[in-house]
Amino acid sequence: MKDQLKTIFNLRPVCIGLFLLSCFVLYGQESEDQPAFNNPIKMGVKGGLSLPSLSDNSDNIYARDFESYLSFETGVFLEYGLNGKFSLQLEVNYTVKGGERKGFQPLPAARVPSDVTLPPGTVLYADFENKSALEYLEIPILVKYTIGENWKFFGNAGPYAGFLLGATQKTSGSSGISADIPGVADILPVLPDPVSFDAETDVKDNIENFNMGIIGGIGVIKPIGKHSEVSFEVRGTYGFIPLQKDDTFGESRIGSVVFLLGYAYTL
Repeated sequence: MKDQLKTIFNLRPVCIGLFLLSCFVLYGQESEDQPAFNNPIKMGVKGGLSLPSLSDNSDNIYARDFESYLSFETGVFLEYGLNGKFSLQLEVNYTVKGGERKGFQPLPAARVPSDVTLPPGTVLYADFENKSALEYLEIPILVKYTIGENWKFFGNAGPYAGFLLGATQKTSGSSGISADIPGVADILPVLPDPVSFDAETDVKDNIENFNMGIIGGIGVIKPIGKHSEVSFEVRGTYGFIPLQKDDTFGESRIGSVVFLLGYAYTL
């Protein structure tokens, strides 16, 4: 059952792609000779790739040096026109954020061997890969400004609320373990033989369940029928609330750069 759920999860971007393809097929059946349908309400779907990030302005050894990795985002939206140029857009998005760190680094608490006894304050180090995958349901409310006719250009901005759905820490690789023991040595081998770090750990209980932040983006829209239009958008996001419940492990904030393809239908 677990493998089936993973398969369904991995097919989400494919399903979005098939939906967008079906929209193009429906467009092929519309007559471009008919006048444009004038209604301020649009509904649509979008999806694409994202480059999430984890940032921490402190010198916390557990939170620094994380880099982006390739992820994705999908969602639905409802847009209400205020006038010919301004509109409000409400979205519900599923997105995966986080960061990854490679090389010599401190061990996450969940990966510290239970049979290793060291003085309080000791930090263990090893050479491995560490990836944080944070799943969110995000609800933005954006103000959108659009100009143009045949090709339309737009910008949008606004706040979002994010609700944590899941948080997984994925580690991989093998390495010996060293320690920074206060008052004894900077780096001292503890377990010289390689230890496997291949694991996936549920860390949702260590992460704040709610976040909020800001979104801003620019893009282009191309009408493809009397009711239909497609769009491409580049947007950035930034979360205001630190992720960790325990600031011993840093005060990281999430962000991302997202590249989105969308389809909208005018009601």
